[in-house]
Amino acid sequence: MIRPLETADIPSCRDIFTDCLQDMPWRAAHRGQHLTLRRALEGQPGWVAEEQNAGIIGFLTLQVPADYVDHLFVAEDWRLCGVARGLLEVARREAEGPLSLDVDTDNITARRAYEALGWQVVASTGGGSRGRQMRLVGP
Repeated sequence: MIRPLETADIPSCRDIFTDCLQDMPWRAAHRGQHLTLRRALEGQPGWVAEEQNAGIIGFLTLQVPADYVDHLFVAEDWRLCGVARGLLEVARREAEGPLSLDVDTDNITARRAYEALGWQVVASTGGGSRGRQMRLVGP
């Protein structure tokens, strides 16, 4: 089930986010990620994917009016199960234009998932070998 994010969901979303960061060693030195997440969860539209027996298994936050997905994270055991696709479909219905997001260049799994969903690379951002991102636009 996908539903709007509630204040009570924030700790579960933070836990998923923290777990996902462990899969991204290239982000270890990036400070302020949890503060940015908290601001997004408290101040932007968001949705959670909830499974009856597992609780919150994924979440998405959306910057409006830019239609920019700034957080989309799915618990490891629930990846490749359609959770991200469902969250993106709900955000797409709420958006006024095409959705966009940034994905870490080093996050090959996420890049492949977005590609399979029809997302297109429109730019690369950042510098150096770490911290580079790709801007994607949704179908």
